Amino acid sequence: MSPKNDFAFRLLFSDPQCKDVLIDLLNTIIPENIQDLHLLDTHLLCSATQREGILDIRARTDAKVQINVEMQLHNLPAMDKRTLYYWAIMYIDQFLPGQKYHELNKTITINLLDYYLLPVEDLHTCFHVHDAKHDIRLSDALEIHFLELPKVHRYGHSYENKDLIYWLKFLNARNEEELYMAAETKPPIKKAFETLKAMSRNEENKRQYEAREIFLSDQATRVFEAKEEGRVEGIEEGRKGGIEEGIEKGKEEERITVARNLISLCMDDEFIMKATGLNKLALDSLKNNRNNNP
Repeated sequence: MSPKNDFAFRLLFSDPQCKDVLIDLLNTIIPENIQDLHLLDTHLLCSATQREGILDIRARTDAKVQINVEMQLHNLPAMDKRTLYYWAIMYIDQFLPGQKYHELNKTITINLLDYYLLPVEDLHTCFHVHDAKHDIRLSDALEIHFLELPKVHRYGHSYENKDLIYWLKFLNARNEEELYMAAETKPPIKKAFETLKAMSRNEENKRQYEAREIFLSDQATRVFEAKEEGRVEGIEEGRKGGIEEGIEKGKEEERITVARNLISLCMDDEFIMKATGLNKLALDSLKNNRNNNP
C-alpha cells in the first residue's frame, strides 16, 4: 500500500500503536516539541450549516494544541477557503459554554498536497494572521501549513530540514524500492513502513485500499474532463470561471453514484462519507432507498 493513498494514510497514522510515528512526523513539520498527544474524533459538524466533514487525522497535544493533518491528492477548487473552513470549525469546536476566550487553544492545520499549489520553490509554507505592513503577528492561534510533495524530488537535495525530507520521500514514494530506501533513513519511518506492510496483508484493508484507488483514479479523470469542458466553455462564452462551472456540473449526481457503488461493495459508512463528501443523513437515505428497491 502507498502511504500517499489517503485511506492508507489514515489507517497508519490513526493507529494508536503508531502514535510515536505520528509524533515524529509532526515534530519535523511544526516546532512544537510534542511529547505526547491524544487522537480525537475526526468527524466535524458545522452547527450553522449542519454540514458534516471527516478529517484524515485529528489530535490534541499534551500542550492542548489541536492539530489536523490532511492528505490531499487532487487539486480541487478553493483549497485555501476549504482549509480555512475546516480550521475554523476545529477552533470553534473546542469552545464550550461558559468558557473564556483566552482559554481557546492554538489550532494547526497541515496539508500534504500531491500537486503544486504555491508559486514558490520552497516545498513547505506556513501561514499565520499578521499585519502585512508592519509584519506583526496578531495571534499564534491560527497556523496553516502546506507541504507540496511534487517538490520533494526537485528541491529536496538541498533542503535544510533533512528529517522532513526523509518523511516526505517516504510519503511520496513511487514504488517499493523508494519505500525501502526511505525506511532506512530513521527508525520511526522504518516502523511506519513495517506497520504498513503488516496492514496490507489484511484482506479487509486491501479491499478498502483498492476501492479507494479506483475512486481516486475515477475522480482524477472526472476532474480532468471537467476542467477541459470548463476551459472550452469559458473560451466559447468568454466567461471567467469556466473550469469551476465544469467541475461543479453534475457533482451531486456523481457523489450519489459513487456512494451507491461503495454501498454495494459493503464499505463502512465513515469510508463512504469521506470518499464522497455526503453526510450521514444523505447516506442513510441512499441505503433506505436501496433496501426498499433491491
